[in-house]
Parts: sequence; C-alpha cells; structure tokens
Amino acid sequence: MNIKTVPLVVEETCGIDRFAEPVSVGVPLPKCFIYELSQLRLFNNENQALPFQISLVESWSDASAKWVLLDFQISVQAYKTAEYYLSPRDIPKPVNYPVISTICDENTIAVDTSSAKFFLSKGSFRPFEKIEIEGRDALDRANTKLVITDEEGREREPKIERIFIETEGPLRTTIRTEGYIDNSMGKVLVKLYSRTTFFAGKNTVKIEYTIRNPRRAKHPGGFWDLGDAGSVYYKDLSVYIALSSDAKADAEWIAGSNKPASKVKGERVEIYQDSSGGKNWASLNHINRFGRMTNSFCGYRIHIGEQIAEEGERAEPVVMLKDGDRAIHGAIVEFWQNFPKAIEIQDNNLIFRLFPRQYNDIFELQGGEQKTQVIFLSFEDGRKDVSHLRWIHSPLIPRCRPEWYSASNAFCYFVPEDDDPNLEQNRLIETAVNSKSTFFDRIEAVDEYGWRNFGDLFADHETKYYKGGGPLISHYNNQYDVVYGALIQYLKSGDRRWYTTADRLVRHVIDIDIYHTDKDKTAYNNGMFWHTMHSTTAYTSTHRCYSRKVLNDANAVSRKSGGPSNEHNYTSGLRYYYYLTGNPQAKEAVLSLAEWVIDMDDGSKTIFGLLDDSSTGLSTKTADFSYHGPGRGAGNSINALIDAGILTGEKRYLSEAEKLIKRCIHPDDDILRRGLSDPEKRWSYVVFLQILGKYLDRKEELGEKGYAYCYARESLLHYTKWMADNEYVYLERPEKLEYPTETWAAQEMRKTNVFLYAAKYSNDILRKVFLKKAEYFYESSIKGLLSFKNNNSIRSIAILLSCGSMYAYFKKNMDEKAGDGPCKYKFQSSRKFIPQKIKIKRRFWILILLLFINLVLYLIFPVQ
Repeated sequence: MNIKTVPLVVEETCGIDRFAEPVSVGVPLPKCFIYELSQLRLFNNENQALPFQISLVESWSDASAKWVLLDFQISVQAYKTAEYYLSPRDIPKPVNYPVISTICDENTIAVDTSSAKFFLSKGSFRPFEKIEIEGRDALDRANTKLVITDEEGREREPKIERIFIETEGPLRTTIRTEGYIDNSMGKVLVKLYSRTTFFAGKNTVKIEYTIRNPRRAKHPGGFWDLGDAGSVYYKDLSVYIALSSDAKADAEWIAGSNKPASKVKGERVEIYQDSSGGKNWASLNHINRFGRMTNSFCGYRIHIGEQIAEEGERAEPVVMLKDGDRAIHGAIVEFWQNFPKAIEIQDNNLIFRLFPRQYNDIFELQGGEQKTQVIFLSFEDGRKDVSHLRWIHSPLIPRCRPEWYSASNAFCYFVPEDDDPNLEQNRLIETAVNSKSTFFDRIEAVDEYGWRNFGDLFADHETKYYKGGGPLISHYNNQYDVVYGALIQYLKSGDRRWYTTADRLVRHVIDIDIYHTDKDKTAYNNGMFWHTMHSTTAYTSTHRCYSRKVLNDANAVSRKSGGPSNEHNYTSGLRYYYYLTGNPQAKEAVLSLAEWVIDMDDGSKTIFGLLDDSSTGLSTKTADFSYHGPGRGAGNSINALIDAGILTGEKRYLSEAEKLIKRCIHPDDDILRRGLSDPEKRWSYVVFLQILGKYLDRKEELGEKGYAYCYARESLLHYTKWMADNEYVYLERPEKLEYPTETWAAQEMRKTNVFLYAAKYSNDILRKVFLKKAEYFYESSIKGLLSFKNNNSIRSIAILLSCGSMYAYFKKNMDEKAGDGPCKYKFQSSRKFIPQKIKIKRRFWILILLLFINLVLYLIFPVQ
C-alpha cells in the first residue's frame, strides 16, 4: 500500500444514479503524513483534481494531522463503485467550481450557494426569512414557520436566543440556531435547536431539528416512569414551508423507492405513518404513561382530501409542491422508523409533522429527554421530477479500505477482517448481521421503532430468566459500548450493516440515553442512563432503568437505585463516530459525559458542600458505595476523561483521570483485601485494568513518561502478576455465579486484553508469561461461548465487538513493546479513600458522642 495516498471507496447499492451528492467523511492519517492541509489534493481514477473542503479534527503529538474531515460531492451510477484518492500531490487545484459565500449583517445571515441565496433572520426561529433563486423569491415568508401545539391546542412559535455560523467552508456551511418555547408565565417549557446545512452549487438544504425538555425528572423513589411531573406534553410539532405563489400548486409524491409517482392539483394530500408497519407493530414497547398502546393501525395511509388513496407498511416518502417553473421538494429522514410521522401538502404549504397531530395521543417528552429529526428541502426550477430527493433515504457513505485504517495507526490494535486469523470469533460476530437471528431481526421482535426507541437494540439475553407474562421489553442502551464495537467491525469489513447499527444507536444514545438537564443533582445531571432492569420488562420506564411496576414483579431483581450511573458511561464509540462523521452532537456528548464525571465527584456541589467539599466518590464506586478499587465504575469514568482529553487536547481531563487512578489502585496494593476472587461483585476489575492500559498508551503517544505513567504501569503489572497466579475461567466454578450464562465466557476476553497490555509494558521474562496467559483465556473464551446454544446474544456479541480485536493484533505484532525498563520512582504509601458522605456521617456521630459525653458529665457533675 502506498502510505502517501489515502484510498476512498464509495459503493452505490440502492439502484439510484447519483449526481454531485454531498458527502462528509472522516479520514485517519498516519503520523508525519501531513502537517499543512493545504498541500493535500483529492482526485479520481482519471487523475483529475476535485474540489473539496477539509478541516483538522485531531493531531498527533508531533502536530501532524491524525484525523481530518472531508466534504466533497460524488457522482456515481446505480450499483457502481467510485474511487477517490487523497494525497499531497503536486497537481493543480480545480478552478471555476461553485462555492459558498456567507454574509452577516445586523439582521440576517445570508448564504449564497452559487445556485440559490438563503436568508436566515437573527430575530426569529423561522426556517428561512427569504430564498432567492435566479433573482426571484421562492418563499412565502408569512406562512413559513416552526410551530408547536400544546396539549390544550394552542399554537406557539419559538423565540430565538442566538444564531451563529457553526461551520463555514467553500463546499459546506452550517448555521446553528437556538431558541425556546415558554408558557404564559415566561417559564421555558422546551428548548429548540436547529442546524441548517448548505451545499455548494445546490438548492438543497438539510435541517436538523432538536427539541429538548431541559427540566429534571422528579423520579420519586428512584422510579423513572412516563407521566413524571417533570415531563412536558404537546400535541404537534411541525415545520411549514410555503411556496410563493398565487395559484393552486400541483402536489406530487412517491411513497417509497419502488412506488410510482402520484399527482393531484388543488387537493389536500396527507402521508401519515402511524406505526412501524412490522408484524409486531402493536408491541407493548409503545405504551404510554397509562400503560395503553396508542398505535391505531399497521403502517401508513395516504389521504387525498378525505379519502384514503393508499395504504402500506413502511413509507419513505418524497414530496413536491410545484407551481409552473418553481417547486419545493421535501423529505423526512427515517420517516417510518421514527413514527409517528406525517407530511402534508395543503394549499401552497409543505407541512412536515415531526410529531404529528394525527397520532392517537399527546406526546410526552420526559425531563432531560430530547429528540433530533432531519428534513431535506430542495428549491428547484420545476423541471426536476419528484424523485429528485430519493437519495436522502439511502445516502452514500465513503470509507477508506480496511488496510488504510490499519496502516494509519489511528485505531488501537486494529486488524482488517481479511487478515484476522481468529475465524471462530469472526463467525460468531458475523451472526449479528448475517444469520437467521440478526440484530435487525431481534429489533423486529419487539418493534424497537418509534421516535423514542429507534436505534436501540433489544436486550435479548434477558429473556433467559424472564418469567413474566407477555413478551419481554428490555432495552440495551449501548452497554459495553456497542457503538465502538460496531464501528470497528465496519471499518474492518466494509460491511455497511455495521455502520447502520452504530449510526442509529449513537443518535439514540445522544437523544434518549443521556440526561440533558442541569436541574437535578450532580450525580445525574448530563449523565447516561444504563440498560433497563435485568430479567423484567421495562413497563413505562422506557429507557430509564426502573419502573414503579417492578414492585409488583416477583421476577425483578432487587432495586438499588435509579438514574444515570457511572458504571455505564460509554464514550469511545461516540468519539470515533465524531471522527468518522464530523457530527458535532457526538463530540458534545463526549465532553458532556466527561464533565459529568468531574461534577459528580465534586463535593462542593452537594448539599454537604458547606460542611465538607471533599470528593463524593460517585465517579469511582463500583457495585456498592464503599468500594473504590479497580472496577468498571472508576474505569468508565477514567475512560471518559481520557476520551475528552484526546478530543480537546486539554490537559485537565488527563489530570482528573490520574487523580481517579491514584484513588483506586496502587503498585503495592494488598490485592487479597480487594476481594477480586468474588466474580459476582468484583469481575469488572478487569475493565479498570483495560482502561489503565489505554491510559498508558495515551501517555506513550504524548511522550509523557513521568511519575503518573510509572505509577499506572507498576500498578497494572502488580495486578496482572496476581492474575497470572490466581485467575481462572469463571464458568469452571459455576457455583460462584448467580447466573452462569454465556456472558461469563465472553468476559474472559477482557482478561486476555489485560494480559496483552501487561505484556506490552513488561520485561521479557514476564512478557512470555503474560502472552501465554492471554492465549489461554482467549481460547477459553471462544470455547466457552461455543458451548452455549445462545452464544450470539447481544451482550456476548457486544463484548466480542469491543474487546475481540486486540488478540488478533498481537498475533500479528508479537514484538510490540513499550516502556523504559525498571521504575525509578518511589511511590507514596496508599491511603484509603473516604467519600464525602462517610466523612459527614462520622463527624455527625462524633458530634452526637461528644454531646452525650457532655450530658453525662453534666448529670454527674452538675454546675453549682
């Protein structure tokens, strides 16, 4: 492979001819590949330089580019493949191609794409103030708006807080708008955000709308059910785009890629998707706060006037409103998947009902919950047919070849699928997308669709011990970072189904699984909810752990607490998704989750802060509040801080991570006192050690090998030597396990990775021991999984996805080492960490004791 040329491949798989379709793609680059991005050129197979936009996303420690985001436009015929190349070649830049220019004044932001001029007002939240095409205004401003209808039927338009240019470039520019809707008392009910993206030479725009309830949920008793007092309710949220015309415009539409076009004039047209259209469309997954299923019928209906003109299962509509030589095309992305949805053509209006009034219920947005939805609009001259926007339902996704991802070294321990010798493991992983029971099949089983559910995965492993009546509804909520694992598998194989899994899940996590509020306690604010309760159905808790109905469920495991948890804070998949797509919400999520780690540990932000502002310990507890040793709670907190530090380059995140490392582990720990031989309580110490290995890799890359580095390395080796002498395959002693399932076999893969990290950072003698142990636990993991009939449950596959690549890498790179020999530092003695609450309790009892002693002394020796 030419290490100085980045190969990009684009496959058209949907049978649609593409012409200059805009794409964005993140590309990793090897260290020292390029320092000046202006030297890079993008060209095709014919050696023609192409216009493109490039921005730096992340740098290597030597300031060379590590990740860049490319924007360009692709033309490719149906079912064909296009190839492009990025390289610092000395070929002329293209000239005379359309570019975007942006002008801001006191009242508006004007974006000229060289094909149309779009004006956005700084004084209103309307989609557009004005649109000019060939000097003519295409928009009826008075009827172009975003409207929310509250539960009492009152229409409200949002008020604007600010508008600004978020991304500005010659091929793509994005304008960010922030606003809110308040009640009659001036209290904010919901926040509204939009990102409007423009493309050079295009009349097409992409608008992402996010509605957020910034209030906290009340969650009385630790229960997180629908109907909570912190929820907001509304009947409709719609975007109105009006064509400037005095005549009745023609309405045209297609309901899906294989559907014929239809056309009427002067009639109201409604395309409404009420449910998923799948065989389980009436699933209990869709109950409301009263426990009532509110879907009315299977699939979609199209009305012309008052008559039903068409019925079907799953619509992917594209619509057009046309008046002579002017037309507006429109579509909602993932229309049926995020039901209910509606698009209406009425008079000269295109109405995109993101939360449609046609639904048989009001909508409830829980405290701290948000939803992002996307529409595309194209303002044309009337000559293009209605299928003009059909591509938005299956956009092109450029990617590098797996060999390049490996050569770039931008991914840790990455091996292309074709070079991976672990065939049995790969066959197990492949069943998730290619078998009689794929992830997608399991989604259908519980109908994991609808605006709140879409993107999540069904926690099918919970069915084994479920004894309730009716089907189990259990949400996985990205446990063990399926996003990260699916993205790695996509890059290894090039199989788009893995990208689809990750893409849908990451957007669900950002919107639904993260608690978007700062009104609750710091232990919860902006944190991540964990999977729904083990072995019982979710009831009305949706994706938020505990429902009050578990009190009546004899099968439910004992309830500890509700709310976001440090033990389920997964950020690495979000970070890599940001690298690969440039989606700013993913970066915001990583940073928000890292700040959550810092805030939840800050004692000054609790009710006890005035008495004692020391650390709460909430970021490092695992399984119970008293344990602050190696465990997944601390491990995931440290990982979030490392990821935020990588994204921003800010040293404070790594400093916070080092503080937590020193709290939880020491090179001279008495490991027996940690109780690591109890797998039910302490199995996740290996998660922590894996993250410790990631920390060492980060310090190696930065060239920082001082005290903190040495402390972490010696701690890792200390624990791994204990593991070499004491660890065993958990399923060989099933009497120690409450539920001896296939998950325990998969978890052995984590021990493999710990030994591999330790081998990398140890001397030659220990290295041989650790590599042998890594091989033993790897083989035990695969053998154990194969002994189970249900070895491809979501949880076991998730572990293989996120942890299974490292062994293959070391088999191909047996000589990889790090470290600088024996440690030259002497470490301070370990000090037991005492959380803030324990300190307060101790002081309280000391105070009580002193008062008691004084009382006794007073009674014995009364004051004369």
